[in-house]
Amino acid sequence: MRLAALTLAVATVLVASGCNRIGGGADAGKTASLDFDKPVSGEITSRSGINFNDGSHHQLYQITLEDKQLVGLKLTGSLSGSITVFSNGSLVASSNAGYGREGDVSVAFRANGAGTYQVAINANDSTDYGPYRLRAEKLVPHDGKPMVGGGEIVDMLASDRQQYTLQVDKAGLYDVRLESDAFDPVLKLEGQGVDVENDDGDGINSRLMLSLKPGKYTLSARGLGNGVSGMFKLSATRIDLPGSLVERDGAALPKSGSVFTMLDNDGRRRFLLTLDRPAEVRLDAISSQVDTLLRVVGAGVELSDDDGGNDTNARLEETLPAGHYTVDVSSLSNGTGLVEVRVQVDGASAGDAAVEVVSP
Repeated sequence: MRLAALTLAVATVLVASGCNRIGGGADAGKTASLDFDKPVSGEITSRSGINFNDGSHHQLYQITLEDKQLVGLKLTGSLSGSITVFSNGSLVASSNAGYGREGDVSVAFRANGAGTYQVAINANDSTDYGPYRLRAEKLVPHDGKPMVGGGEIVDMLASDRQQYTLQVDKAGLYDVRLESDAFDPVLKLEGQGVDVENDDGDGINSRLMLSLKPGKYTLSARGLGNGVSGMFKLSATRIDLPGSLVERDGAALPKSGSVFTMLDNDGRRRFLLTLDRPAEVRLDAISSQVDTLLRVVGAGVELSDDDGGNDTNARLEETLPAGHYTVDVSSLSNGTGLVEVRVQVDGASAGDAAVEVVSP
C-alpha cells in the first residue's frame, strides 16, 4: 500500500467527521479506542473505510501515548493486512510485509511526543476481507545487563546496530539465535578470538552454533537493509554434549552403532568406513540443528543424499563392495551443529561399535 495515499484516506475519514486535522479533539469520540493489553476484535468488510489508491479497505483506532513510550502492536487473524501508525498526519511506523508467521503482523515504535496516535488496520488488496484481532502492549527496553551463561533478551531495534554482552562461565557448545517477525535479522558474535556473523542460519532468522570458552562476548543485532526497525528476540543456550563426541576428521566409523560429532566451521566432518566384505550398509545423519547431507566415496562408488531420512535428515542405504570409503557429513547451509551418525552394516554386531581415530 502506498503510504501517502493511506495518509490521504485517513485524513479524509477524519475530515468527514468534522475535523480538519489528524488527531484533533473533535474526532476523539468517533474512532474506536485501543488500550494497552486489551485486545480488540474487528473485521474488514466492504463497509470499512476505503483507501482511494487501490480500493482496499481499512479500520481506524486511536491510542493515547506518553512521550518516548515504547509500543508494540500485533495483528492476528485471517485478514491479509498490515498496520500503519500516524501522528498529526505524519507516518510514525508501518509493518514490514513478508515477515512473521502467515496471518501475523507486528510493528514496534517509540512515541515522539505525548498525545493521540492513529492506528490503521489495512487490507492488502481490494479483494481482501476478514476478521482480525489487534493487541497493543507497553514494551520494556533491555536494561543493559549481560546474559550470564545464556538467557533471552527481547528488545527493539531502533538503530543501525545494537550490541549486547554474553558472559560464558562454562565452556561448551552454544546455540545463539536472533529472531524477528518485523525484519530480516543479522547476528554477529565477537570475542575470545572468535568473529563470526550469520544472516539466514534458521530460515530468515539468524543462528550461530559454536563452541565457546569462558569469557565475555559481544553480540551485535542488526537488520538486513537500511532504515530497519522492530522487535526481536536474542537468545543463547548451552547444549550438553555427549561424552563420546568426535571433534576432528578421520575417525573410523563403527560397523554398528552411533557416533556424535560437531561439524566444523565450514559445516563439514569426514569419517572413514572400511568393509572387509560386500555388505548392505545404512548410514543416517541425524540432527535437530542443521539440514544434513551425506556423501560416500570409495571402491569405485560415489553416493550422496539430502533428505532421504526423516524430515531434513540424510540417509543412504546401499550394498557396497569391500573397500575403504570416505563418509562426508555436512550441512545444507554450511552451518555448524551437532549431528548423530548412525551406522548399520548387514551382519555386524554391537561388538563392532568401537570408534577409532586414525590419521587423515
